[in-house]
Amino acid sequence: MKLVVVGNGMGSVRLLEHLAEGGHDHEIVVLSEESNPGYNRIQLSRLLAGSIGREAIELHSEGWYQEHGISLLSGSGYRVTDIDRELKQVETADGTRHSYDKLILATGSLSVSIPVNGSDLKGILFFRQLEDVDTMLEASRQPDASAVVIGGGLLGLECASGLVKRGMSVTVVDNSATLLGRQLDGTAGNMLRRELESRGIAFRCSARLQQFTGGRDADSKGVVRQVEIINEYDQPECLDASLVVVAAGVRPNITLMQAAGLACDRGVLVNEWMQTSDPEILAFGECVQLRNSLFGLVAPVYEQAYVVSEQLLGRQSREFVPVPIPTSLKVDGIDLFSCGEFVAAEGDEELLVDARQYGVYRKIVIRDNRIKGVLLYGDVSDGLWYQTLMTRADDVSLFRQCLIFGQRFLPAA
Repeated sequence: MKLVVVGNGMGSVRLLEHLAEGGHDHEIVVLSEESNPGYNRIQLSRLLAGSIGREAIELHSEGWYQEHGISLLSGSGYRVTDIDRELKQVETADGTRHSYDKLILATGSLSVSIPVNGSDLKGILFFRQLEDVDTMLEASRQPDASAVVIGGGLLGLECASGLVKRGMSVTVVDNSATLLGRQLDGTAGNMLRRELESRGIAFRCSARLQQFTGGRDADSKGVVRQVEIINEYDQPECLDASLVVVAAGVRPNITLMQAAGLACDRGVLVNEWMQTSDPEILAFGECVQLRNSLFGLVAPVYEQAYVVSEQLLGRQSREFVPVPIPTSLKVDGIDLFSCGEFVAAEGDEELLVDARQYGVYRKIVIRDNRIKGVLLYGDVSDGLWYQTLMTRADDVSLFRQCLIFGQRFLPAA
């Protein structure tokens, strides 16, 4: 059977690993528009910060693909531009057509752009690829370099932290009052903000982006120089910027699927076995939508890769079942853990330890003697234990009184 895999991100590499370990006998072609073999994208922020070297994010060399009978075609010419479902072929940007028996789509996601004046100026970029890190490192070497990061989510904060470590003056602009508003409550968000401010990052929260402006002299007319915002006091403010990183979220990359006539909503629609509306096409990762859920974290994507690989190996595949996935921030020296519904609703019970003066904050939300959500800041040692209790829906009534303090405080019985 001939398999064509579109995309060579972390999920795609995990799929190929499963197929190699399973002793596949397929002809496999991987098409990737990035010039580098698949790498660990979630470690780009640590690479930017200088915490790890480039070799630490490499997953496999080109030789690994060859050893396992996988043809890896990388570069802009191998970007897939069309799917012909009737002929069972895909076409790439260089005009080549590749036939398939099974097509695997792992196209990932695209950064959300912000439609304001000046968004086409040089020096404005996203933080998605290895090339983006190279661009930011080059910008950080310029004298008096200053950066503005648009977005106070996980990626934006990790980027800001890395740029500060590289010596840049950094300001984060976010339209929410709380950092990581989807992962933290107000208390934990303020603790995080104070910690990051102590490291040199400035914030403009509850702010609205107005436009980007370029240099006033002829030599730098097309290069970003300032970011204009309306700040939390409803006042206009101009922030100097020789570099702007937009980290305002992502959306599933489904243009290819839509053009091919596959059923799509926010993502390409799949069932629990990652099958699309075309029985010969499977999809997984950040590009897919299962019922109302999208997937932006690596853990569910790896599970989806396993489900797909088992089918391709002719084995009985278990279905993919989404489970709550914890959030973590990849910034050295900051520990936080967030999972499930940590905002109490009517009928919920809230357990709380607020020791923010010591850098520790814990919150557990319980309903019907079962954990609904967990939020930990500072001490996250019990995070995975809480997650296990929540995933299994264990009854915690027998040790509710000491639950907030962690597993080591459980009664001996």
